[in-house]
Order: sequence, then structure tokens, then C-alpha cells
Amino acid sequence: MRHLERVALWSALAGVAAFALLRGTARPAVAVPVPAPEDLGPADALILKGKDANLQLRNADGRLAFGDQPTSRAWSVGAVNSDKTMKLLLKSERFEDERKRLEEQAKGKEEEFRKRYSELEAKYKDLDPKNPDFEQGRTEVEGFFKEVEGWRKEIGEKLSELQAEQIEKAYREMTAAVDVVAERGKVDLVLRFVPTAQAFESNTPADAMLAVQVRTFLHYPDAIDLTTELLKELSLKDE
Repeated sequence: MRHLERVALWSALAGVAAFALLRGTARPAVAVPVPAPEDLGPADALILKGKDANLQLRNADGRLAFGDQPTSRAWSVGAVNSDKTMKLLLKSERFEDERKRLEEQAKGKEEEFRKRYSELEAKYKDLDPKNPDFEQGRTEVEGFFKEVEGWRKEIGEKLSELQAEQIEKAYREMTAAVDVVAERGKVDLVLRFVPTAQAFESNTPADAMLAVQVRTFLHYPDAIDLTTELLKELSLKDE
């Protein structure tokens, strides 16, 4: 009797095992979760095998180095729309006031010249060439026009000189602000660029070609553009 019971028990267990095995083969595979990556190291260097030579990667002053030369570094890169920044700076109040003072001075002098011209016109307009005072009048009028021409040349040179000074001053302000923004964002290289989408402002083929040449990048990620941060640093409003 016990023998028959053992045979029945083993038969039942074998049936359960076979059923479980069949269920296991029919059941779809269950994905095993991949463990989260862990940091490697710390290590002094990482050596990558290469066909001709191995490449050693190491930490050099907080930057990834792939060689012994100071230039063999992985530098972080940013870019600034210098054209927009310079134009906004030169239109700002601190630069515009200087130009206005010179322009007001020029307007005052022009008004003086107009008044003197009216006086000379009234004095000599109807003077007969045979009049003894005619040559004196002509000399006075010619001297007046030479004075006007000389003054206009002088004020033009002053305006050009002021514009040149302001451009350099605006450039210095821009680069000083770039230093602050780059230091804050840990950016090593900041390039100047003009966005490819910016419209051309050119009326001649030469100007259009120049607009192409000043566009440093043909394709770039938006993340490298530091212009917005730079304008905030300079307290300039984007237009």
C-alpha cells in the first residue's frame, strides 16, 4: 500500500513539474532592470586603446586633457552676438549723450554761419562789380566760405574721432562683461557670431558678401549662445 502511495506521489510531483516547465516556456520574457551606472574611479588617468597608439585621458586643472601640450585640452565653448551687443551699447544713453553734446555744438555753429551768410548776402548781393568795394566784398565772402569749409572738416574729424573712441570703449565694456559671464558659467572660449537667421542689411553685393563672412557658424547648438546673459550683465534691453 505504501509502495502504491509513493508511486502516486511521485507521479503527481512529476506532473506538477512538467506543468510548471510548460508554463515557463510559454510565459513571455520579463525584462531584468539594468542597474544604475556608477562612477568609475577615482583614477589618475584613463587609457583608451588605439590602432596606432593609445590615448591617455586625465584631469588637468579641471579640464579633460588628451596630451601633454597646454593646447591639448577639451575647452568649453560659448558664443555672443557681438553685432547686436555693440549696436545696443552704442545706442545706450551713456554713449548717445556724448554724441548729442557734439551735435548740439555743431548745430549752434551752423546757426551762426547761416546768420553771417544772410548778413553777407544782404551786404553784397546787389553790389556792382565796378564798385570799389566789390573786390573787398568778394574777398570777405570767399574767406567766409573757406572758414565754413574748414570748420565742417574739423567737426567731421571730431565726430569720426568720437565714434572711433566710442566703438573701442563699447568693445572694452563688452569684453569685460563677457569675462564675468564666462567666469560665472565656467566657459573657456567665447566667440563672436551673427545668427544665421538674422536678416541681411545690405544693398550691394559687397555688403551681402560681408554679411556672409561675419557669420562665423553655419550650424550650432542654441546652448552655446550667451548673448541674453551678456545683455543682462550690461543692463541692456534686447530689441
